Amino acid sequence: MPNLYAIILAGGASARFWPLSGDDNPKYLLKPDGDHTLLDLAWQRATQCTDASKVIVVTTAPQAHLIREALPGLESSNLCVEPARRDTAAAVTLGCKRVHALDADADVLVLPADTLLEPADALCDGVKSARETDAYREAIHVFGVKPASAHPGFGYIQPGGSLGHGVHKVRGFKEKPGVEQATEMLTQGYLWNIGCFLFALETYQRELHAHLPQHSSRLKPAEPKQVSEQDYAELESISIDFGLIEKSSNLRVVKLEAEFDDVGSWDALLNRLEKSGRPPEHAISIGGTGNFAAGDAAQVAVVGESNLLVVISNGKVLVLKRGHAQDVKKLQF
Repeated sequence: MPNLYAIILAGGASARFWPLSGDDNPKYLLKPDGDHTLLDLAWQRATQCTDASKVIVVTTAPQAHLIREALPGLESSNLCVEPARRDTAAAVTLGCKRVHALDADADVLVLPADTLLEPADALCDGVKSARETDAYREAIHVFGVKPASAHPGFGYIQPGGSLGHGVHKVRGFKEKPGVEQATEMLTQGYLWNIGCFLFALETYQRELHAHLPQHSSRLKPAEPKQVSEQDYAELESISIDFGLIEKSSNLRVVKLEAEFDDVGSWDALLNRLEKSGRPPEHAISIGGTGNFAAGDAAQVAVVGESNLLVVISNGKVLVLKRGHAQDVKKLQF
């Protein structure tokens, strides 16, 4: 699509996949289908929408070498390295500085590196639909899918009046409701928020100035000089959702015909791998079934228990009962 740039956010280090976590094992390098990393799949979505030369990746210094190795098609000048982790509002704005240097009149698509969206062309179709609506460059667009369940850990979008082409005004957001509230929201037509955004660069600059003035002044897209490490580190650590998107005065949601999964836990990853027919290695089981081993595990035996996942990495061992993966993030050492 002419005049469209894509920013892939790839700087996270999820604690939910301990011991395969941290900067050496970012979530986006997991392979939910057994073959392709989440980063590979995000790159494919981005390059379906625009040329590879117009794809920007924002990451952190400890992960920059991983991005270079994983994405040989990424132009070196389009790898933006954050001086510090300050959440997604800063990361998006840093990426927009690079886009502005290439095309000050650009449209920008933002997408995470570590989620799953199928079919592969669904996002591109949604972007095309958004750009066919009247005055689309005056609005910020979010993307949603019909929920597959009352998942309490996802964000939800309430669509309003139709603007055509599957695009609606936004009536409201709800982040991570309880199961009971999420169940009710499904009956009211809420959509899962998949964490992708589309906007004209000038619209983003206007909204940034209004709602995150510190980010606007320290990360001015039009300012050619490099951002200092101190200025960046002193930015408020806030997500783009809370800091800007949900405060914007002109929001639209694009409904995608797609399946979404944030692959946010060991349970979710195991479910995806089993669905693809590529689960981890079966552990030796005596008196039980459904046990798996992953990571550095060479031989793992489970006696008298079922549905366990054993992960071994660099001398660290996780023994997880399936169904309890959300508690992994509580581990502290």
